[in-house]
Amino acid sequence: MQEKWTRFANEYVVSLFPLFMLADAFTSGMKKVLGKSANLIFKVENHAVEYYIQSRNWHAGHLNLVGMIRKNPAVLRNFYVLMEALGKKQIKELSSLRSNLKNENNRYLNNIYQRYVRTNTEVYTYGLILPLLDYHDSTFLSDELENILKTRHRSEYFGILTTPLRPTFNKLQELDLLKILVDIKKDQNLLKQFRKLVSPELLDYLKNNRPRLVNILRQHTNKYCWTTYVYEGPAVDILYFLDILGDLIKRHINPTQELKKYQSELASTAKRQREIIKELKASRYEKQIIKLAREMVFIKPYRRELQSHSYYQIEPLLNEVASRLHLSLKQVRMMLPVEIADGLLKNKINTNLINQRMDLVVYGGQGDRHFCLSGCRAEEFIRKNFARESKIKLSKEIIGSVAFKGQAKGVVRVINMPEEMVKMEEGNILVSAATSPNLMPAIRKAAAIVTDEGGLTCHAAIVSRELRIPCVVGTKFATKVLHDGDLVEVDAEKGIVKIIKKN
Repeated sequence: MQEKWTRFANEYVVSLFPLFMLADAFTSGMKKVLGKSANLIFKVENHAVEYYIQSRNWHAGHLNLVGMIRKNPAVLRNFYVLMEALGKKQIKELSSLRSNLKNENNRYLNNIYQRYVRTNTEVYTYGLILPLLDYHDSTFLSDELENILKTRHRSEYFGILTTPLRPTFNKLQELDLLKILVDIKKDQNLLKQFRKLVSPELLDYLKNNRPRLVNILRQHTNKYCWTTYVYEGPAVDILYFLDILGDLIKRHINPTQELKKYQSELASTAKRQREIIKELKASRYEKQIIKLAREMVFIKPYRRELQSHSYYQIEPLLNEVASRLHLSLKQVRMMLPVEIADGLLKNKINTNLINQRMDLVVYGGQGDRHFCLSGCRAEEFIRKNFARESKIKLSKEIIGSVAFKGQAKGVVRVINMPEEMVKMEEGNILVSAATSPNLMPAIRKAAAIVTDEGGLTCHAAIVSRELRIPCVVGTKFATKVLHDGDLVEVDAEKGIVKIIKKN
């Protein structure tokens, strides 16, 4: 009897594009790189995706990868390097794409699209080695590091040794914005306007009175507007960064101190890492594992940033395809590469099928075979092949893993999509299936973060360390038990979320 497919993870604000590339990377892509595929199926419904795996197949792929790394840890480092190089190359190739595409013929558009699918699938192939290696119950690097840290300072040392020494693009954006704030803080009248005016009014004031600052902010926006794009955007505008600056001013953040603090902490962390490794008397293999774990904490969000940048860059092409095929952008994102080619080169489009996928689509494969189902066929596949999830036992406590220590008490706000962020207020407890960069405005207001998914190297864990917010991850069902308005106490010393009062 064939093993049922079990839910592995979920995300929000996404379509068939680009997820079919992700599934193809897990199957045929990894078979080429690792000699064994890690089969994956996903379901997109109501603009949200659920990923499914077969546990035995996933575990076999995990063990195969672990065997390669144990034999030669440099193999994993090579995967990191290849992923980064391919991601940067893809962005460079797309950098001129935002120019006018209306003068190009359909064959040119199709060639660019098909090449992008190939290159992005390759980026996924190397990037998705990381969740295969260290996610949910398959946690090789985390386990290896725990075994190395046979000390009473294990939790503290784990956090220090896995702190990256390279900044992500999101971190670089924050640092550059602090530099802009340094100049703003020198002008008391300007500070007064930031405190008094809302962003649209403030922008008008700056255009009339501080054009140089507007120019600097526009350059900042052009450089970083894609950092919260994730799969489908939208990209942020200058008002978004004005809002952040206004928030920093209202919170009396000293940008000069923050910039010095970052550099100081970076140097201190690097020094402490060297001291701990020396104290542990780590072997050559152990040193390699520690470095690989630290690099993984950086490369996981960095890979997503590179791909987010490429999704932002490819949007003008998708819009032009939509215009020529008389479809919406959302409809184009529900098409497969062969259908894009048929539409552009043969004027052949199955609008009914595309619209069916807008409601429900199941895509996946095993080995080199892939399938895409919608409508009744998708529903039938789900009924026959997806495992039913066990019922959640109601409890006053939810248990997960500590990502960043601390304690907080507050009102729950369940936020999975950007449009839900309007309900987030300063001091709320942010509860999410899994955080992503497009939820950063809500994350900044959170007294604590609680997620269903993730481990010590997930987005929530990394961001909570950077912002020093108490965080509990991997609770599995926090979003199913907690609801908006519930009063909870987050103990991120023990990894416990206690329900004080249900709304």
